[in-house]
Amino acid sequence: MMKLTGFKALTFDVYGTLIDWESGMIAGLKLLTDKVSRALQRDDILEAHAYYESTAQAWTPSTVSRDLLPIV
Repeated sequence: MMKLTGFKALTFDVYGTLIDWESGMIAGLKLLTDKVSRALQRDDILEAHAYYESTAQAWTPSTVSRDLLPIV
């Protein structure tokens, strides 16, 4: 077992851990998702986002995240 004292530095990915981007995205899309003919659950929206994000990344792999998100 590794001890934390055995490391000189620790890093953490805070995006998604400390920042709840999913709730912000759901809230930001509410005006649009409320117009859909069937009620969309949180997971429906997140799955659709994941699909379109990965598709857009495959089509334009050189596009940086900040430019890709508005497209998705």
